[in-house]
Amino acid sequence: MTRRVGRRPSRRPGCGGSVRSAGFRRDALRVDLFEKPGDFRDHFKSRYGPAISVYDRIAGDPDKVAALDEALAGLARDHDRGAPTLSMDREYLLVTARRAG
Repeated sequence: MTRRVGRRPSRRPGCGGSVRSAGFRRDALRVDLFEKPGDFRDHFKSRYGPAISVYDRIAGDPDKVAALDEALAGLARDHDRGAPTLSMDREYLLVTARRAG
């Protein structure tokens, strides 16, 4: 099964083919841990594996580093709900499954 982030699976989840039922529910998590967009960027830059890898790969190119810095801060600004601190809702898909038998 090909997995696509943010999309419902095209088949029921694993369990060896013995799934009796599966449920899907979208929900959102409020993230309000950061004071400003730069704090969000710095968190991902230093703690999120894929971002760390990209920053490592482009470390020798200051223009690319600056562009990625701005893109991450921009992501936070674009999703900010306007609370006193940076506040974003992050949507997720919860998948539950019940084994047959």
